[in-house]
Amino acid sequence: MWQYFGAQTGFMRVYPATTWYVPPNLIDLYDARLRPWYVQGSVPPKDMIILMDRSGSVHGQTFTIMKWAVKTLIDTLGENDFVNVAAFNDTTEWVNNCTYCKANGTEEENEDCHQNLVQASTSNKKLLFRAIDELEDGGIASYSNALEFALEAFKEYSQTKARGEGAQCHQTIMLFSDGGTEWPEEIFKKYKADEDTKDVRVFTYAVGPHPIPTAVLKQMACSTGGQYSVITTRSSVRTKIQESYTSLLSPAHPLKGNLSDQYTTAYTSAVTEELTVSLTRPVYNMSDYTNTSDLLGVAGIDVPIQSLKNLSPFEALGPNGYTFIINHNGFIVMHPRLSPQLSYLLGPPHIDLLDVEEETNETVFIRKRMANATAGSESVLGKIRIDDSHSVVYSTIQYTWTPIIDTTYSLGIVNLRRSYHMIVHNQSGYSVAEQFNTTDTVIAPWPYCRGRQASDSVTRVKDFIKDISERRGMCKELSKNDLAQGLLWSQSWTQELLKQWKKDRWSKEDLIGRVIFTRFGLTRFYPESQRPGALHWQDPWYNPALRRGELSSRIAIIPHALGAFLSAPVKVAKNYEVMAGVVGVNLTASYLHSEFKTMLIRTEWNKDYLLLLVDDGGLIVTSNEEELHGVTLQGMFLGDLNMPLMEHLHNASIYNMEKRVNTQAICKESKTKGTSAGPRSFLIPNPLKLLAGFLIEILSWADYLRYMIFSCVVAFMSPSVEAWSEWGMTQIGGQESCVMSQAIYYFGENTRHSAIMHCSNHTAKFWVRRLVKANAILVAIETKPEECGVYSSLPNITPERVTTVKPCAYQARFRRRPSSCLMDNSTDYCNKSPHPTAASFGTVLSVLLVSKILGSI
Repeated sequence: MWQYFGAQTGFMRVYPATTWYVPPNLIDLYDARLRPWYVQGSVPPKDMIILMDRSGSVHGQTFTIMKWAVKTLIDTLGENDFVNVAAFNDTTEWVNNCTYCKANGTEEENEDCHQNLVQASTSNKKLLFRAIDELEDGGIASYSNALEFALEAFKEYSQTKARGEGAQCHQTIMLFSDGGTEWPEEIFKKYKADEDTKDVRVFTYAVGPHPIPTAVLKQMACSTGGQYSVITTRSSVRTKIQESYTSLLSPAHPLKGNLSDQYTTAYTSAVTEELTVSLTRPVYNMSDYTNTSDLLGVAGIDVPIQSLKNLSPFEALGPNGYTFIINHNGFIVMHPRLSPQLSYLLGPPHIDLLDVEEETNETVFIRKRMANATAGSESVLGKIRIDDSHSVVYSTIQYTWTPIIDTTYSLGIVNLRRSYHMIVHNQSGYSVAEQFNTTDTVIAPWPYCRGRQASDSVTRVKDFIKDISERRGMCKELSKNDLAQGLLWSQSWTQELLKQWKKDRWSKEDLIGRVIFTRFGLTRFYPESQRPGALHWQDPWYNPALRRGELSSRIAIIPHALGAFLSAPVKVAKNYEVMAGVVGVNLTASYLHSEFKTMLIRTEWNKDYLLLLVDDGGLIVTSNEEELHGVTLQGMFLGDLNMPLMEHLHNASIYNMEKRVNTQAICKESKTKGTSAGPRSFLIPNPLKLLAGFLIEILSWADYLRYMIFSCVVAFMSPSVEAWSEWGMTQIGGQESCVMSQAIYYFGENTRHSAIMHCSNHTAKFWVRRLVKANAILVAIETKPEECGVYSSLPNITPERVTTVKPCAYQARFRRRPSSCLMDNSTDYCNKSPHPTAASFGTVLSVLLVSKILGSI
């Protein structure tokens, strides 16, 4: 665990000391004040509307700086904030032209509508970023029109938002413009008297180097309790945005109340480069003897997600069971399907529970109850994800959940309803452990004794043996350590099997290798060439053979390009059966093909038919022909054959298909071209407007030329670095975060079928039957000398990048609004004098903050 303090000035101190990591060939853009733990700990939640001046006068450099500044501002917002962006000239409209809810709208008008403000989650931010990039300039700015639009939006939002929506704390308008002289006095008078908008603050930003009057912008901010800022260059954006509103919206020290600790969602730590959650608390200057204690910064403690995972009852839940944690927004804090991020400079992933669990009425209900901090249990029918391309329908998946006291988190446990726990006692300790051989054994990344993970499996095995022999860590009292006892027991009963494998003589042309996986995380394999595969499946939760073994006693077939892995569960019976592990054999494609043909010799299907053995994901395990029209069949997806067979099987409910979306994928960097300021609008102005526009254009391009010359000189003098984005689009090593979609096929309700396929020049009859003792079907097809010439119209199983994004695909799900809102409604900020900042503070956070989470689990 790491402790740290981040100051309002940007200074940060971390304990214990560590070497600071900077991605190679990149500039270190880390700023503690922009990190999720600092923003959430220092500024209460906000409802924010951003207004962007897109009149003709901002064309060129100014519009580029403005877009950069707005996106930087949005990136400072957290999951408890709500935001939207509108662009204005003589009219005002949202940057994403969606159907928004109206306070007086009819039921038809408000059907499937979007709220005026959306949660500032990572996915919603990206939608706003894309819309901002597509903005074009033109026309003349009207501050009155823009402010009235924003204030009316706040009114409608307060009257239409559902329970939990909105920050319901600060309300702010952030206005970006290059300047103007219009003073919207009547607008301010009208809405200052309105109960829904009386507390709205306006923060203004004068953008660009143009000599346009900005006194009105300053007056807007000062009269509403906001702040006026000037951003003249792109290099000053980060600093100006950070300083513009956080100090004003940060709450004064609640002398008559209690500070609320802040608990973040999962994000990548800059210290460890691992997924982490933070517990934070603001730090105030208490040396000032007035009643206004200034915020000095935020102190916090990092808790690695792996530390929370180490508390899970690994073996007790079985290979298909797991624990997870979500927060009040429904975002995942801990889950086995939560993937690492590309870099610590990215914002929190904000992965919703329904992004990784199948979205059904039952899971929506479970998520709502967990976000609402209520306990419960539910048994559901659902699909168990075996691996990236296979799913199995299972009838009794048990969800149990409870809130973690004094936090915003809820803990959930998932397991099979008929999954039994195995307890092993009286293992002999070191006498068994000394028989471990690291050349044929790997163990899962579980905390057997020390409560930590070693760098690799070989080191884990050696550490485990040493801990047992010296009775260290959790192995001091070995008899009370169920996980270690189970590992020793697994080693003892698999030892004889491993010896027998080494005595057997199999041809390398037939057998690739053999392996046994146990529920206690021990894996034994032979020969040593099987180590990479054993390491890939060393964690039982990510092991498809173990997961299938717990679901069914049937033989599990897992095809691959070189052959297929066949496994069967090993069960121990006393009062009931419990799976102790699975034993498997990895067979070559040639051996499978030969044995398959041998079995068919005495059957009626021996000639004039193509026989295929296909698994429950649509992959060909083997066939009586190695090739079909020059295409190798082994491991091929059935839908890629030159025939519409998969379409027939899908229509007949032999297979079902669903699209699985991965919002955490990593893709190669996409090369996109475009300009930050779009082409000018096609307007036909009157002569006076034409002259004014011409003069503005000359000034704009003259200044832009100066800017370009300066940028070229700076670029020539500075070291080259890779392109870098600060708003959730970071690219590292040619990779970037993306969304992938993949078709998943699984068995339907029908087990047999026959029909006729229509090809381009002929027809062919086929028969299908599901096997009883394996996860496979047998397909027989009448063969013809010519190709079918007709393909299946269904998607194949290759993941594809999602490039088309709906501009209004905002994610809006149930959330529980934070209970506290510490804010100061004073509006005298323009003449506010600074308070002394020299102060000492003692221990602000203790380990008790961490114990609130760890003790509850």
